[in-house]
Amino acid sequence: MGKSATVLGREIGKTGREMNVLLHRYGYLTGEPGAYSLTDKGEKYGTQEDHYRGNVRSLHYYRQWTTTTWSDETLAALLNDMNNAPTPPELAESFPNDDVTVAEAEPVGATDRGASDSAGTRVDLRMAAIAAALLVGAKAAQIAAPHAQRWWSETAVPATSRVLKRLKRRDSADNDDETEA
Repeated sequence: MGKSATVLGREIGKTGREMNVLLHRYGYLTGEPGAYSLTDKGEKYGTQEDHYRGNVRSLHYYRQWTTTTWSDETLAALLNDMNNAPTPPELAESFPNDDVTVAEAEPVGATDRGASDSAGTRVDLRMAAIAAALLVGAKAAQIAAPHAQRWWSETAVPATSRVLKRLKRRDSADNDDETEA
């Protein structure tokens, strides 16, 4: 036990997504992407484990997800099913847009970090979030600048000057004591 669909797929040159499609088509998984569960046939080869993280009282910081791991025999059984099937199984009803063959699916090494826009180009969601955070930070700095300048000139500079004057007075008093001795 212990191999993900991605690891199984690497052994035959497929991605995790392609492996999940194959496992679904040949009866090892049921459900749809992001919400798979094991069938009776799949329970012979795989296990699912629920994971939880965060504070149960907070919906924003409480996450839960399920991982599926497959035994070493899974790949052999799947390949055997694929070779012995007279025709590939029909497309699953839960995959309405799955009108491409598994070989035409996403290539090995592609990531799921982005989403395709209407022009077909990939938009990296992480980069979009970073850009939005930078814009918000720049606007906040622009709004805070006059307040920070006023604080600096009216509070920080005078306080620093007072501290320096005190230190100079103490230093000169210490020098006078040393010259007398």
